[in-house]
Amino acid sequence: MIEARKAPAAVPEETRGRILAATREVIARKGKRGATTREISEVAGVNEATVFRHFGSKSALLIACAQRFCGDGELRDKTAQLHGKIEDDLLAIGQLMLERMISNKDMIRWSLVESDYEADILAETTWRPQLAILEVMVEFLSARIASGELVGDPKNLAMMFMGMIFMHVIAQDKYPASELHHGDSGDALRFYIDVFLNGVRRKQ
Repeated sequence: MIEARKAPAAVPEETRGRILAATREVIARKGKRGATTREISEVAGVNEATVFRHFGSKSALLIACAQRFCGDGELRDKTAQLHGKIEDDLLAIGQLMLERMISNKDMIRWSLVESDYEADILAETTWRPQLAILEVMVEFLSARIASGELVGDPKNLAMMFMGMIFMHVIAQDKYPASELHHGDSGDALRFYIDVFLNGVRRKQ
């Protein structure tokens, strides 16, 4: 008698990855408040108990999801390799940020919708990704300030740079006829970097 082979058990990290991907999908459709662990488990193809075994609570799951998809590790790896002209390095950083924000635009929309709620765990998961990215940018800009290439407060400069790219992503839906928002993204980023580094006032 030939025994049927059992399917290999899923590697815990693979299961965790499926759950996080499902969490992102459900949040993109229903927001953090509307997302339930039951629906997340169904999308991930696991039972609800498995979700809690891996993450403990919905709050912890939301935080893990924010950390997985914010891309701060990828950005940190990128900035560690950049030691060229500041314009070129900011362009490389800007392109990576732009791609990441566009891929997460659905989650960004829900974060904006839910940002008016009290400072609870939902607010924490709204802002944690931005704070992780901000930390990487502050470190990068601090080094350039220390070298004499830039002047100013690194945190304020980082927030300004991130804000320009964030505005670009959000404005793509608001200004459908704008060449800046729907033309070549590289040209748009170079424009933002020029304004960031040089301003727009006529030189005397």
